[in-house]
Amino acid sequence: MLKLRTIMIVSLLLITIAVGCSSSGETDQVSQALELVIPDNYAKFVDASESFAVYYPSHWDSQYSSLEDTSDWIEQASSSKTTGAVMSTDTSSTHYVLSAVDYSKDDFYTNLNVVMERISNDMTPKEYAEATKELSRIALKSWRLHSEEFITLGGLRGYVTEVSFAFSELEPGLDGRVTTVQMAVKNPGSGIIWVVTCSSESSSKSALETCKTVVNTSRLLN
Repeated sequence: MLKLRTIMIVSLLLITIAVGCSSSGETDQVSQALELVIPDNYAKFVDASESFAVYYPSHWDSQYSSLEDTSDWIEQASSSKTTGAVMSTDTSSTHYVLSAVDYSKDDFYTNLNVVMERISNDMTPKEYAEATKELSRIALKSWRLHSEEFITLGGLRGYVTEVSFAFSELEPGLDGRVTTVQMAVKNPGSGIIWVVTCSSESSSKSALETCKTVVNTSRLLN
């Protein structure tokens, strides 16, 4: 449980970024259109505002925000625009939507976190990912980027990164590495970005494939 709690704290650090910057002309970049493939043993989650959906293994334990929490946060977000260029760990700009954990293993718990974050309206998912990478390099000395790419989810363009870092950065004396697959997607012109993060032990190829499957089922519904 200690390892899981620490991962969630680090994930929040990597996600809580507010950056105001202009669009960087991503229209020329090729994005991979992902077909929605849902395994039979997966459960569906739809957020309280019916804006977002994701699927994850049905045996994972989950917690999610209430309708009142989500509605209040969205109302605050619509009346509060992010300007300038800021990198911080101020969690007021981030709202946790869903957390799901696989407790069936004895080692590191594979876990999923979904958040909404307030950003500037003209910020793109790729720009968000670039800011996340910069903060991660500062926070985690062993941080390593493995891959990154544009994807198309339900007609919307998103950006996916796969990174890893050493367990010892979270708890001295722990061996091995954590691999994180993170996807950012938003409606064009919106001041809210959705970020889906799935973390697993790097030595488990099956856990990594599960994380990729989960992230690829993410969809904005409106």
